[in-house]
Amino acid sequence: MSSSREHLYLSSLFWDGLWIIQQPICQEIQREEPVLFVERIVSVFTIMRYPRLWPRLFRWLLGARRLSPNLRVLAPLPLFHLGHRFPLLFRLEFALQRYWISFWARRRLANHLILWFDHPLFGCAIGTMGESLSVYHVGDDVAEFRTSHKPTMNRLEERALKRADVVFAAADGLARARVGKNPKTFAIQNAIDTSAFQAELPGLNFADIDRIPEPRVTFVGVVDSWVDIGLLEATARTLPHVSVVIVGPLNIDTGHLRRLDNVHFLGVRDRRLVPGILRRCSATLVPFVPNDLTARIVPAKVFEGMAAGIVPVCTSFSRNLDSFERQGLVFVARSPAEYVELVGRAVSEDSPERRATISGFGLKQTWSARWATMNEVIGRQLEHKPDAEEADRAT
Repeated sequence: MSSSREHLYLSSLFWDGLWIIQQPICQEIQREEPVLFVERIVSVFTIMRYPRLWPRLFRWLLGARRLSPNLRVLAPLPLFHLGHRFPLLFRLEFALQRYWISFWARRRLANHLILWFDHPLFGCAIGTMGESLSVYHVGDDVAEFRTSHKPTMNRLEERALKRADVVFAAADGLARARVGKNPKTFAIQNAIDTSAFQAELPGLNFADIDRIPEPRVTFVGVVDSWVDIGLLEATARTLPHVSVVIVGPLNIDTGHLRRLDNVHFLGVRDRRLVPGILRRCSATLVPFVPNDLTARIVPAKVFEGMAAGIVPVCTSFSRNLDSFERQGLVFVARSPAEYVELVGRAVSEDSPERRATISGFGLKQTWSARWATMNEVIGRQLEHKPDAEEADRAT
């Protein structure tokens, strides 16, 4: 399909890994325009830390894998990737990586290449890929992750913000923290994958959760340091008649939870099963630890819970939840005791009427609507951006 634009997305994620904001937007773009999605870099050093990733070390040999007429996924070269601590080394490495990516990203019929990136490290790509427009797509405060070297990430992000043509941030708080350094910063909230919520999957896919006693509440996502495990345990102990279902990878110790009879671990599930799992529960749990990492976000699990018609029960980790709380779409607890109380309330107040109200809002929070807004912004920026010939004359 001919197009006036093509898109190159440099991502810190795998295409078939956890879907956050990166893959859903590319999925929307590719409905009309070509996208090359470049996956997370995997090096020998990555394998030393995460041995389970060793098969991905050789994905680059496959070149760009075509997933649809307009979507290709490329594994980058397995170079050093030590940029978190040594950004200069990463810039030198990317000079090599760029030739590999550029070979697969070469334009044919498009007039414009839109460069997307989701991590400050990739700010060094701006101006090197032949792009007409660069877009920094912010999903988190990357500097706050425990694997990041905070001073380095802050410095790299400040540089990326100054150079990017457009910044899209996944929550109002994330946008407010960046608009001072780039006035072309726009808040584009998380959303839901409508294809997953519209699909009718056989009940056999949910046999294990159907065997778990009702009422059920669930946590769906990565169990990591930002999740208050102690609060999950207190909830399960205080509400022994409620089954707590945990779905997703476990990156921290959950030993105390495993000893409780009403806590059930289902492991990692295909993202297409998430709506069916949520609808079999009375609430979705979002017990995030309030800190600098979580203060500015609204995670996708909040929108997924609403789309499924069940109330997200949250800690007060982010002021971005306030408007949803005022509308009665989420419960927000200001103390551990209140959190347990609100989980019990979510279970007791669960009804078809409440589900219809919450899902009516949640199902409107679509990635297609988010992309429509982003597309409009990108179009305006391209209109006001001089073409290469005009830029040469100006200099």
